[in-house]
Parts: sequence; structure tokens; C-alpha cells
Amino acid sequence: MASNACKLLCLVLFLSLVIQGYGECQLSSLSVKQSKTGKLVQNKPEWEVRVTNPCQCKFQYTKLSCAGFQTVTPVATSFLSKTGDICLLNAGKFILPNVDFVFKYVWDTSFNLKVIDGVIVCS
Repeated sequence: MASNACKLLCLVLFLSLVIQGYGECQLSSLSVKQSKTGKLVQNKPEWEVRVTNPCQCKFQYTKLSCAGFQTVTPVATSFLSKTGDICLLNAGKFILPNVDFVFKYVWDTSFNLKVIDGVIVCS
């Protein structure tokens, strides 16, 4: 009897950890980091933007605030498409778990890019 109770308790604890792991995914879980690559184009630094998804869920239709965003070299719209002050990442496709989504742009300074919207998909 004690053995069955222990198994049941272990199962409940395991399931609560699994559910908690999925429940922790929020838009704020995505991190956006920028760094200079060291390359110069037209005397302007190239910036690498790395969006990291540490969650077990996927993010879709992920949007960044990108007020004033400009670049000397075009960024493919499949990576970043700008409408007004909002930029759509990855053409709205999934930002996968534990995979960095990376794009580059060239400008004098970095831009304040922040995740503002998206759909969290846990399956």
C-alpha cells in the first residue's frame, strides 16, 4: 500500500513539474540581445540580433517594437518585416524552443528592440 502511495506521489510531482515547465512560457521569456559583429559596412558597424527562446513552447507571429529601425544593408523580409514601429520576426513562423533566431543589420547605433506580441504554442 505504501509503495502505491509513493508511486502516486511521484507521478503527481512529475506531472506538476512538466505542467509548470509549459506554464512558465511567456512573451517575456524571449530574450533579445544585440552585439557588434566587428564588421564595418560604409563605416557603420554591423549588429547581430539574437532572439533566444528558452521555453519548451514555440512562439509564432512574434513582434518587436522597432521604432526608428533603419539599416544600410537590407534585412530579408523572411527574417524581419517592418510596418510602422512594429517588426514581425521570421515572417510569423515559429521561433523554436532552445534555438536562437538571428539576423543582422548595419547602422551607427543599435536599436531598442523588444518583444511586444506573439502567440505561444505548446503542444
